[in-house]
Amino acid sequence: MKKKQLISLAKFAMRNSIYQILVIIIFTCGAFAKDVEAQDFLNKQISIKADRQDIKSIIEKAENLTNVKFVYSPKLINSDRKISVNIVNQKLKYFLENALKSYDVGYRIFKDQILLYSTLPINQPEYAPTALFDGTVTGKVTDSKGEPIPGVSVTVKGKTIGTTTDLNGAFVLKGLTADSRILVVRYVGYISKEVNLSAGNADETLNISLSEDNLQLESVMVTGGNPKKKLESSVALTSVSNKDITNRAPLNSTDLLKAIPGLTVESTGGDGPGNVWVRGFPQQGGYIFLGIQEDGLPLLPTGFNTNPSVDQYYKTDLTIQNIEAIRGGNASIVQANTPGAVVNNISYVGADKQYGQFKFTTGFSQGLYRFDGNTGGKISDNVKYNIGGFYRTDNGVVDQGFNPANRGGQVKGNMTFNFKNNKGFIRVYGKYLNDKVQFLLTSYYPYDGTGKPTTYRDYNMAEQSIVPRQTDWSYTDPATGLHNFSLTDGIHTKLGSAGFQFNYTTDSGWQIVNNFRYQNTHTNSIYTAAAGIAARTAATPYYYPGGAVAPFVAGDYVITSNANGQINHDIQVVDYLDLKKTIKNHSLNIGAGIHQYNRDDLRYAFRSYTEFKEHPSIILQSPTALERTIQTKNTFIGDTRTLSVYAGDEIKLSEKWRLDIGARIDNQNVKGDRPYYALNANGTVNISAGATPNILGYTAYNETLTNWSASMGANYKISNTSSMFARITKAYNAPNIGDYNASAYNPANIKKRPVYLGEVGFKYAKNNLAIFASGSYSAIKNTSLTINVPTVAAGQQALVAFGSTRTFSAEYEVSYKIAKPLSLRLTGTLQDSKYTDYEANTSGNAAVAAEFGNRIYSFTGNRTERVPVLNTELGANYEYKKFNLYVAANYVGSRYTSPSDSYELPAYVVMKAGAGYNFTKKVAIRFWADNLLNAKVLTEGDVRGDQFRDFSTITPGTLLIGRTLLQRTFWGSLAYSF
Repeated sequence: MKKKQLISLAKFAMRNSIYQILVIIIFTCGAFAKDVEAQDFLNKQISIKADRQDIKSIIEKAENLTNVKFVYSPKLINSDRKISVNIVNQKLKYFLENALKSYDVGYRIFKDQILLYSTLPINQPEYAPTALFDGTVTGKVTDSKGEPIPGVSVTVKGKTIGTTTDLNGAFVLKGLTADSRILVVRYVGYISKEVNLSAGNADETLNISLSEDNLQLESVMVTGGNPKKKLESSVALTSVSNKDITNRAPLNSTDLLKAIPGLTVESTGGDGPGNVWVRGFPQQGGYIFLGIQEDGLPLLPTGFNTNPSVDQYYKTDLTIQNIEAIRGGNASIVQANTPGAVVNNISYVGADKQYGQFKFTTGFSQGLYRFDGNTGGKISDNVKYNIGGFYRTDNGVVDQGFNPANRGGQVKGNMTFNFKNNKGFIRVYGKYLNDKVQFLLTSYYPYDGTGKPTTYRDYNMAEQSIVPRQTDWSYTDPATGLHNFSLTDGIHTKLGSAGFQFNYTTDSGWQIVNNFRYQNTHTNSIYTAAAGIAARTAATPYYYPGGAVAPFVAGDYVITSNANGQINHDIQVVDYLDLKKTIKNHSLNIGAGIHQYNRDDLRYAFRSYTEFKEHPSIILQSPTALERTIQTKNTFIGDTRTLSVYAGDEIKLSEKWRLDIGARIDNQNVKGDRPYYALNANGTVNISAGATPNILGYTAYNETLTNWSASMGANYKISNTSSMFARITKAYNAPNIGDYNASAYNPANIKKRPVYLGEVGFKYAKNNLAIFASGSYSAIKNTSLTINVPTVAAGQQALVAFGSTRTFSAEYEVSYKIAKPLSLRLTGTLQDSKYTDYEANTSGNAAVAAEFGNRIYSFTGNRTERVPVLNTELGANYEYKKFNLYVAANYVGSRYTSPSDSYELPAYVVMKAGAGYNFTKKVAIRFWADNLLNAKVLTEGDVRGDQFRDFSTITPGTLLIGRTLLQRTFWGSLAYSF
């Protein structure tokens, strides 16, 4: 920016001040510093060739080539004008001061943005208004805290008259006509506002407060294909900003997903694996239809249940800048085997100015001590960096009887090397994660039909644990040697990853992006799960370890538990190459990738018996019995290689209409060694033989499957503040290595699983209101489901079945600013999910048929289990000067525990609240509570047995298995930002 222009601007803003001269001097000195800082992007070289294209399209090209944000009013600079530009390897400054200036477009620089404005004087004959008022409109634009916002566009609705606010958020407008009495105020990151001026020609002074665009409808989304504004996209998109993360204060990575409509999230496993349902698709836990990414690459192939669980492969901390989620739509084009949704965690990547935050957090109710830190900046003009991470130790939401229950952290960083020709960059990044967490599982409660966890004697499953005091054991495997296990280690993940991103734009306008990551993960999963409970009798003695008799008291129960000792290891190599180019009205994206996933797991299951009380002891059936007896040994040894090609095109049909199409083909090859435990009489492998502690041998397998996805969407821009979209998609759900590696593998049990989706939506952002609402239809065919049948003679037995579902749903996000300090945000999902075809025949399992007879279980027409009809959250955020208050209430409707719809769990409300105070701009303190009202309700019942129970015949007080909400917790943090 030229010094003359800045000095003139300062004089204009301060003309009535007695400190006018002093302000001009300060402003001018600041201009020299600003000029130096601005050279970082003014010196970037670009090449643009355009023949009779509108100014708006040319500016978009400049943004993509320089990664610099341009802010302007389309009407003010008349951006629909067709112009011609021919610039080859010229600096951005040349583009601004020659190409644009010749069309009466000037520029200013505020922070890291370039503001464009019209240089035509308002008395120019071409734009000369009629019936001018003599009055002057002055004003100031501030945010919800009263802080000034520089660079805001202030224009007269329907006219070419306008200006931008200065560094103090101030503006001045003259020359308004009789029909020019509405101002349009716009700024990126805030909801546009229309301000009605009073009638007459008197001077008028305005104080305008803009509301933050919590839904970020004007922001550009980078996940999937070409970057685009949410308001112009035909996809259901959700953004979770860094401020949202701070307000929500998630207890774990899964907990944060509750901010995204369309997802039904259960994070009652503590920091251990969570469960996420997407648009009513049936599953029995885990992340079957949801893909999780970190900086654009998947952390784990989509499709796994509890182990592995992708929420253990990443942790939410200060290194995360924001989160972008694609719900349905083209999620299946963005990531292989992901028909439901893609959630991308985007990291900070450095900047011209040094920044950072350090935070100490403590949990008043569970002995938490956590340190977070993140910082970034530049080493030189072409090298930027970011590094951060966390370390924490705590006793857990529920006391497991040993401390700490959770301990560990991660270190994560990246460094960006910008090319000197300003055509792109190379970014290298790495992460080391070493974290162990408790895994809260099911326990027992006396049934009373209410769906709430009642207390038996002194035991309360919501607050207490049945993890035994004997936490350590060892086992010598004849094949693999000695293994030591400890429940204190929990789910212990050690992960190291490294990669790079190459981003370059050629002279011909092709953007080349290659993203690569190598990831090596070791996870020891040591946990115990209740498998059954029975009343103890005086006639059957039990003993404590060491031989002492365990005394009998009437009403005692014995729990049968399965202790799992799993040694898991996987190596992943992911590489995706994308080519992008804008050709006239087409934004093309062509890509190919490979995801190599090599897994080598060793899994043991042990049987033990414990008392039923808090922190029980193991009890033995004889004085010399082992505390834990080996039951089964299993392995997952195999490699999955997925080759992908995909392409998309976003077509700008007009200023209002945009059409986008995309397709993807994934070729999946799975090969490895499948264990078997017995042979038939003729010497062939007996695949129906159950698992034992000894694997008899392995059979090699090599399977290849090709699937495809396609999606088409259209967006109609009703106005600058609203739009509508529609989309249809055909996707798929593929089997994973666990399906092929099962010892009882049967090719007939793997069928094509097509997924069909359709949706329409509406987006609106104006004044203090922002809305994103959509209605959708989702259906899946032939998804593989296992029904676990509890038999008396043979224990739990599996029936393999296939289910199809359809879901009608409405998803909504609404942000509304009631008053300057108070804003509301409503998000949620209303859905009707039912099985359209789901039957299981007992003839598929001899043990089940022997006990239940030859019969068919039909669940067709029933609601999908554990999916509520309504899941909604209302949050309120109050900001006044240095004080902040956040309160949210989440309503989760009733759910069924099993596909038989035999046991309905009640609806419930869980609240969280937080309050913060900024002592200075750098130092802030915050307190918050989760489950503020200490709601107690079951989140799941007996997923293995409820479909075979007639609850009308169950006597109240009968002990049943279930899992409950986490109890109320309190937290506090002290943060220093710079």
